[in-house]
Amino acid sequence: EMFVALGGKSCAIGWPTSDDASWIHCSTHASMKPFMGTGAPTSLLSIGWFVAASASVAMGTVDLDDMIGLQYFLFGCLACSAVRFSYVLNNMANALSENDDYGDSTAGRMLAEEEVGSSEGSLVEWFVGPNPFQTVGPIMFNFAFIVTSPSSVCLAKKETIAYKALGMACVAMGTMYAMVGLTGASVSNAVKNGMYEGETDSNLLSLIMMSGGEDGASMLDLCIIALFGFSTVASIPVYCLLAKETLITDAGVAPLPAFLLSNVLPWVIVALTYNAAFFDAFVNWSGLLILGYTNFSMPLLLDLKLKTVRAARAMGENMVSSDDGSTTKTTKSIMVLVTASITSVIVISIANSLTLAAAAFLLTAFMVAGVKV
Repeated sequence: EMFVALGGKSCAIGWPTSDDASWIHCSTHASMKPFMGTGAPTSLLSIGWFVAASASVAMGTVDLDDMIGLQYFLFGCLACSAVRFSYVLNNMANALSENDDYGDSTAGRMLAEEEVGSSEGSLVEWFVGPNPFQTVGPIMFNFAFIVTSPSSVCLAKKETIAYKALGMACVAMGTMYAMVGLTGASVSNAVKNGMYEGETDSNLLSLIMMSGGEDGASMLDLCIIALFGFSTVASIPVYCLLAKETLITDAGVAPLPAFLLSNVLPWVIVALTYNAAFFDAFVNWSGLLILGYTNFSMPLLLDLKLKTVRAARAMGENMVSSDDGSTTKTTKSIMVLVTASITSVIVISIANSLTLAAAAFLLTAFMVAGVKV
């Protein structure tokens, strides 16, 4: 999408699906899936793929300590992008709500009818959304970096430094997530309701591209989009380096195969599934079914198991355990609530029934509470 926004189009190479089809596929559609609907095959090698893969693999060849400065710079780009996007979206939302800007446009008539009907109801509609529980999966997917905490702690000079960094990362990402979401929700809702003629894509960058009307986004916003696109690549080498260290240290894999598995193989998979239609469903359900339990339930269970092992060892060595029982009860209570909540969200996403979700919550809580560690 970044290349479409900056250059007007993006091109990719893909295996022809028929005898008269071309190897080269181009798109002028600025979205997270620019080649969807163009007849392009599922597997593609786009310009954006080449740039992102090259940058990621290059940064994956150096140690984390050697690119700290670059990581700080890219995080600054991400923060600036979030602030600018929030400002632009807020201006777009204010323009939608001003009666003077309604005119005779379709957007104006529809918004005026909404406000005359019930301004409070319209507010609740964009703030809550029609399917609020479907946001849980993508949110968990975006906070998947929590799973890197064991590796980060092992590589850190001090354990407290790693925990502090992860905590600050959660706060920073949560703040930017909420800031952009709250300012852009009403604009996204307007696009989905057809209040912008000819616009159907409501993802973040598409909304920013709409900010200038027929003239398109300003040059400043185009530069911010470029910085945002580059900053999002910065996190990938961190995952790859941690995976490589884990493969070498824990699995005993040689350095070269570990580098290929952690830095190269993921980009091969991305190329093979670049234009796949199931990506949105994959993000939602992998976030719920895999990352939800893996990132939020399993660590608590392992912590309880570790406390049990340490208590048994302390008794065997006639040592006094530092846990008086209250910490274990608190951890288990949180684990029960988290696991039951994830299960109830999965059920309501499938069955769309609060009754079944409540029953799943109670059943899961009962079963998890009975687990002995």
